[in-house]
Amino acid sequence: MKTTVNLDDDLYKKLVKETVEKYGNTKNLSKLINEKLARAEEIADRTDPSEIKRRLKILRESAGSWKIKTSGKEYVREIRQGWSKRLKPVGL
Repeated sequence: MKTTVNLDDDLYKKLVKETVEKYGNTKNLSKLINEKLARAEEIADRTDPSEIKRRLKILRESAGSWKIKTSGKEYVREIRQGWSKRLKPVGL
């Protein structure tokens, strides 16, 4: 089936480039777009909305749960010192 679709210039250039890399020409642009749409549809069909909601809830609840009380620089220093202490017994 033929139809007209308006694409942003940047998206069109990206798709043309990918088509040439994959197929060696631009004649298969429709084929590439069909493959991408089919793959996106498969992913959408496999994604359970309740699973997405569950994961978002976990993310929201865990955000900020580690609350580091030191600055980033101090935290990195602590991590590096910890590695030094762990590596000494092994001879590294």
